[in-house]
Amino acid sequence: MDITLSGKDLVIDWDGVRDLLIKKERIGPFDKNTSAKALYACVDACLKKAGDLVHPEACSIKRRVISIGRNTIKLEKGTVFTGKRLALFLKGAREARIFLVTIGDGIEHAATSLMHKGEHLHGYILDRIGSLAVESAAENMENLLRKKYEAKGKSVSIRVSPGYCDWPVEEQEALERAIDFSRIGVSLTKSCMMVPKKSISGMVGIGPKGHFVKAGSPCSLCKTSSCSYRR
Repeated sequence: MDITLSGKDLVIDWDGVRDLLIKKERIGPFDKNTSAKALYACVDACLKKAGDLVHPEACSIKRRVISIGRNTIKLEKGTVFTGKRLALFLKGAREARIFLVTIGDGIEHAATSLMHKGEHLHGYILDRIGSLAVESAAENMENLLRKKYEAKGKSVSIRVSPGYCDWPVEEQEALERAIDFSRIGVSLTKSCMMVPKKSISGMVGIGPKGHFVKAGSPCSLCKTSSCSYRR
């Protein structure tokens, strides 16, 4: 069964986005006597602007798992993905949900415009907010899928996307063939980057009750601790 979400059905946790932005950018505690005051003002102004610019949408499809080998995942309808860590992470899945989430191109266009006008801090902060906002939307999509399958006595893995661990980003093409990104206005470049940029594609595994436990993340399988997308 296909699932398509938009608007109020796909929630962005703006408070969480703010907290994570402050943490990742290492913005110090607020103190009216320091420059942190200006940074917090910039963050809050950009968050307000971002709220008017995002248009979250998501879609997903179900595929039966044919086999999971040492470094290959084969799904029905000829869909094949590769990666030793990916196969390990999805081991035991009987089904998979391929998904796509986007918040549109409003934030990236606005951030680029600010940069061109010389407002580099606001442009940078707005762009970072966009990246965190689409992650929040993807987290919401994952949680909605988890609730759906838990109600059926099944468990859902944490999401994983091309580019994470050893899943080649080139396999975005296989995802696009399976789900048709254009359904929610997303396309792929020749280098397999998504347009709009603030989009996330990927997959979760569906297994028996208790098989997948929501703990940790696919990043636990990767040793690249300096990655800014680590979660």
